[in-house]
Parts: sequence; structure tokens; C-alpha cells
Amino acid sequence: METKIRTQLKQDYHDQKRAAHCRRIKADWRSEFGIPKLKAAAAPPNAIHHSNVTSFCNKPTTFYWTAAAQRYGRCPGFIFGAVYKTWFRYHKNNPPLDHEHFFANLVQITETGPKSIHGIVTAHKLLADQVATVLTRMRQESKNGAGQFPDRLLPHYHLLQLSRAIIVIYDEFITPDFVREPCFRIFLDKEARRQQVLLVLTGDNHELSAPISFDSIRSESLPIAQETSSTAGEPYDMIRVPLIVAIQFILDLQQRENAAVGSVNPASEIDRVNTYDREAAEYADSVLQSFAHDTDAEQEWKFTTANMRLAVKRIEERERGEEPLPTIDVDMLDPKWE
Repeated sequence: METKIRTQLKQDYHDQKRAAHCRRIKADWRSEFGIPKLKAAAAPPNAIHHSNVTSFCNKPTTFYWTAAAQRYGRCPGFIFGAVYKTWFRYHKNNPPLDHEHFFANLVQITETGPKSIHGIVTAHKLLADQVATVLTRMRQESKNGAGQFPDRLLPHYHLLQLSRAIIVIYDEFITPDFVREPCFRIFLDKEARRQQVLLVLTGDNHELSAPISFDSIRSESLPIAQETSSTAGEPYDMIRVPLIVAIQFILDLQQRENAAVGSVNPASEIDRVNTYDREAAEYADSVLQSFAHDTDAEQEWKFTTANMRLAVKRIEERERGEEPLPTIDVDMLDPKWE
């Protein structure tokens, strides 16, 4: 039984790490101060640095939220909920969440930021180049023993080539179809279908396994305004589709790249084992030792005893075939969302 409990405690540790990471993704998308902003026509030369570079890593695209689609200078949170829920389900309720894995990094475009497709794509290319430069510098600093980022984590952070090749632009806010009675509700599945985005190919696809084609989603395409399609500078291949279609299309592309060239980011379970297994083992040991031996730290005793009881409960549920599949962490979403 002790072996089962130890295994369950290690899994609980990983789940706690996942929940904490989920809450941070939510904060990154919903915090007024945490969202990267494009305030000028071009990305500033030092927009990316050690403290924010990882937010662009391990994501197959970047989500550009234009000023026209914002409300009072803010990005309404239910859009994040729709993106997160669709991404979570795509991965069969067990997505890779360590090391900044997510569908996209959010970049907010202010009133003074780029307004044309060409301007946004140009800024995106500059940001991507800065991310690559900072990551290279961080790896060199780590090699020289002067790194400020944990050496054991740095190899897990990569700028995905797909993120250079395709971007998402949210340029038109559609008021959510919510229900006021008996209480306020926004249905995320419905909004994932109602909200529309532009998918734009940047032309930077030389390292992909194959060219990107929109043929598979042409049947889902929506009209593009003339002022949007007539961009200054070079023309771009683009398509307007429902948000859910865009998410699934890009995730399918990343699966294609993983299958063709091998994922530079290990799958979720392998990732957790390689990076956090030592901490998980230490956590399991501390819980078992606190349970087995009396301690003067009463609060620690209560905490670890509760964790032990939860581990035993989950083991019993699994043996009875009652253990539910992983579900969306309610802390990640919002009481008003379904």
C-alpha cells in the first residue's frame, strides 16, 4: 500500500504544479500589467528580455488583440476562457502545462500600435527575432556559469518554428450571447464558435516540414473586410474563421510538425518526469515521514495528513473504477463561465 500511496503523492505533486501553472496562464492573459503591449508602429528593440522571454516559448502561435476589439482598453476574459477550454479538450483533458506550454501568447495592441496586417506581421517578426536572440544569450550565460535562469529548466524552453509562420489576430469584438437568468452565464463553447479571428501566414515558414495551406478550413471561412485584405506592403495569405476553428487548425499543424521532425518539447508526462520527478519524490517522502512520525509543527502535520487522506481516497476510487478524468480546474476559469 505504501508504494501505491507514494506513487499517488507524486502524481498529486505534478497535478498541483499543473494547477499553479494554469492559474499563471490565466493571470498572463487577464492581467492589465502582465500582457505584452505593442504601443508603437514597430516593436521596440528591447521588448524581450530575461523576465518575459519564456512567455513566448512552447506555443505554436501568438494571439494579437487589436485596439478595435478591446473594451475600454482591456481584453475581456471570456475570450481566454474559450481559448483555454478548446485547447484543454483538444489534448483530451491532459494538455502539456509545464514550461509555458499553451495555445498562444497574448499581445495587446494599443491605439498607437500597428494597425495594418503588414504592420502587425512586421512587429511579430521583430519580436520573434528578439526571443531567439535572448534565448541564445541565456543559454550562453548558463554555459559560462553566469546564468540567472535555472539550468535544469532552460533546455525545455524553445521558440517553436510554427509560431514564426502563423499568427492569430482578434480584430472584431462580438458581444457575448449571455444568459442573465437565473444568474449571469457565458457559454464558452458557444463563444468559441461565435467569435472570429484572422489567421495570417507571415511567410517565415522555411523550417516547417511542409507549407501551410488553408484548404482544409476554406469551408469555414468568413468574409474579410476590404480595408483588412488590402494591406500595405507585401500581400499575406489570410483567412477569417471562427475562433474554435483557428485553435484546432493551429494545434493540428503543431501535431504535424511534432510527427515530422520530433517534438522539441517532450510530451506532458515525460516532461514532468524529467523535470520534476526529484521534487515529486521529495514531496512524497515528506508527506509519508510526517504521517509516520509525530512532529512539533502542528500545521504541517494537519497539512500532510490531509494530503495523505486525499491520496488514499484517490487510490480507492481508482480501484473501484470511479476515478474521474482530469477536468478543467475551476480556478482557471470563472464562476460565470460554462
